[in-house]
Amino acid sequence: MPTKSSEINLPPLPPGTHGKPKGNRYKRQFGVIVLVPDEPAQKVLFEELKAQGRKCKVVNT
Repeated sequence: MPTKSSEINLPPLPPGTHGKPKGNRYKRQFGVIVLVPDEPAQKVLFEELKAQGRKCKVVNT
């Protein structure tokens, strides 16, 4: 069973930081990576998915 983020013992924060965020701000997400042959094809696919109302991010590796 995966460990919950609230159960992980983190090291102390360095002096001057704002501290630990309140509550659990982690939001579970799911995604799909689609490989395309080149940048123009990436742009076309991105625009098509955005037009369908999908939440998209562009990634280059």
